[in-house]
Amino acid sequence: MAGNRIELDGRLITEPEVRVTPAGTPVLRFTVDCGAPGEELKLAIVTTGDLALAAKGLLEPGRQVKVTGRLRALKAGIRTIAPDAAFEVVAESVERQDS
Repeated sequence: MAGNRIELDGRLITEPEVRVTPAGTPVLRFTVDCGAPGEELKLAIVTTGDLALAAKGLLEPGRQVKVTGRLRALKAGIRTIAPDAAFEVVAESVERQDS
């Protein structure tokens, strides 16, 4: 498949935050550390709609997660949980990885 696609496994490092837009759409944001051992790679994750509500109940800081989606560049002034982020992952699926 050609195009922008990312799949990552990592540890949830922020409390998932759900906000609702003025139009009534739920938006879930959280941050995942998906770096290799000894490295730190924090990526901001965002998802909307039914997936946002379903994923919120599955997630807690410290939990391993698997996220599939697409990477997008952030424009100046866009709010994220990770304020120094230049990119975020727009999630199409979020799964909790149970040990």
